[in-house]
Amino acid sequence: MSGLHVSRAAAKRHSADMTGKNIVITGATAGVGKETARSLAKMGGNIYFATRNAEKTLAVIEEIRSELTNGSALEHKPLALDDLDSVRRFPSLFGEEERIDVLINNAGVSHETGVTKQGIERIFGINYLSHFLLTKGLLPHLTRASGRILNVTSMGHSSARREHFNGPWYGACEEIHPQTLYGRSKAAQIMFAKALQRRFDRNSIRCTCTSHHPGGVRTRIFDTYGLALKVFIFVLWPVLVEPPEGARTSVYLATRDRPEKTGGKYFYYGMFRKGIYEKPGTELVNDEALQERLWTVSEELVGEEFSIGADRGATVTARVS
Repeated sequence: MSGLHVSRAAAKRHSADMTGKNIVITGATAGVGKETARSLAKMGGNIYFATRNAEKTLAVIEEIRSELTNGSALEHKPLALDDLDSVRRFPSLFGEEERIDVLINNAGVSHETGVTKQGIERIFGINYLSHFLLTKGLLPHLTRASGRILNVTSMGHSSARREHFNGPWYGACEEIHPQTLYGRSKAAQIMFAKALQRRFDRNSIRCTCTSHHPGGVRTRIFDTYGLALKVFIFVLWPVLVEPPEGARTSVYLATRDRPEKTGGKYFYYGMFRKGIYEKPGTELVNDEALQERLWTVSEELVGEEFSIGADRGATVTARVS
């Protein structure tokens, strides 16, 4: 296997000085997101918890703060990922000149079918589309810091099918299996990272965007699975990892030297041959034409153009079904 490879042992002991770095993490009150926040706070990072539930978030902040021996700031910034209006307001919670060094698009749902407040299919809307708009809104803060954007995706992207990128985007899409909807959202995250990195490179912007599968992690995300998939997860349970280990890929990519070497790439924390690896992903997620079509459709779904540098003013031509 070519490309980056970090052994399990090296990933677990990896650390860095993040003193003064500002880090935004969605979904940081449980599972991988919470452990990522804990690790980066212990390295000195200032953590902004982009979450909906204030009471739960403040309890997590107090828990992590009690473990710290440094001056890391921990702060809740309210965000509802099932509401694009909430996502659109979120950047205003930061000062105009404030820097964001790392954005970790971590939050997600698995088989929670339904719709967002804008009527968009819920899994796609929360896992991908809200983070597309969030990244757009926070980009001025990220470019100020030559920041890093991490999309926490899944090996489940392999269940995505090309025809599902023709829509439908609205409604609960009950005729499509939830795992396929989940796979579509996770494939979209990888395609977004690749398309955004291409724009950064084309415009000589020193930001990076990567995507990664954190491994098979023992979290509550499996609670919404159907019986057959729950049985499958039960069989795999002994080889799954606990959330602190599942957070290691996020922590590593947020802090490693020379982030320009990882931009646009997809990384994987192996379930059996454990460690962080660079992987190609499926043929579908590497299709540049499909990446560009998804970008244009995403602009239409959020009702905003997301163009960067010399790309500004490009015409939105795709039509949403």
